[in-house]
Amino acid sequence: MSENLSNAKDAGTAETVVARRSSLCYAPFFESDSVTLYCGDALEILPTIEADVMITDPPFGINHASGWDGPYKGKAIANDETTEARDRVLEIWGVRPALVFGSWRHPIHQAKQAIVWDKGDASGMGDLSIPWKPNWELVFVLGDGFSGKRTTGVISGSTVVTWASKGRLHPNMKPEGLIQRLIGKCPPGVIVDPFAGSGTTLVAAMKEGRRAVGIEIEERYAEIAANRLRQGVLF
Repeated sequence: MSENLSNAKDAGTAETVVARRSSLCYAPFFESDSVTLYCGDALEILPTIEADVMITDPPFGINHASGWDGPYKGKAIANDETTEARDRVLEIWGVRPALVFGSWRHPIHQAKQAIVWDKGDASGMGDLSIPWKPNWELVFVLGDGFSGKRTTGVISGSTVVTWASKGRLHPNMKPEGLIQRLIGKCPPGVIVDPFAGSGTTLVAAMKEGRRAVGIEIEERYAEIAANRLRQGVLF
């Protein structure tokens, strides 16, 4: 692992999505002209990927499982017991620019700033004994190269879909519009999402004309992401 960490930290910028030859070889789960998706462990695959900016929603370390009735009730996110998966990915990624969703309970101390995403009034149950809903989420800003019009650090207007019957494909699915707004201020080059989930970052990157690569450890979500990407290619 130490050799991979060193290689990742020393890697330069990428003009294309390229998987370097290594002792580990992974076939893409989905591949198009602009997007590549792998199904597997990000800790093994990420060091083989050349990319320029990371946008990801990693396990928060809160062992969350939805209590709402529906397909996600009681189902925890993989590796969400601790922040180890997140922290090891960030170690691999090094000092390159990144936007990382997270919780105030487990902040990323090397972040330069945190953006607040206002999720809308329909979200945020939390502790019902407290008269404020936790209908917001943090996005930690790491590295350099972000640009664009200087706006408020509270992003509103991109509300989360809360019900599977209305199109929610993952228990922590993010709105495409939110990710597109974040991409708009990212440095140029290839985007990587090592915790791709249902593929929202990849779909948003495709819509923004950006090249992207994603990694998802759970095959059921990788298949959902691949289906979404196939639809994007068709249209």
